[in-house]
Amino acid sequence: METWRQKAGIAALFACLLLTAAALCYCLFGFSAGSGEMEGTFVEAAEVMRA
Repeated sequence: METWRQKAGIAALFACLLLTAAALCYCLFGFSAGSGEMEGTFVEAAEVMRA
């Protein structure tokens, strides 16, 4: 009985890690994929520093 609990716990742990990694990748690469031009305060600050 304990081995099944351990296996289920490990499977749940890997599932959570996988979902977290997928959400992180989506946040890093998914939001900006649709827009051709970057905008925002960070980009404005970078343009000021570059000029």
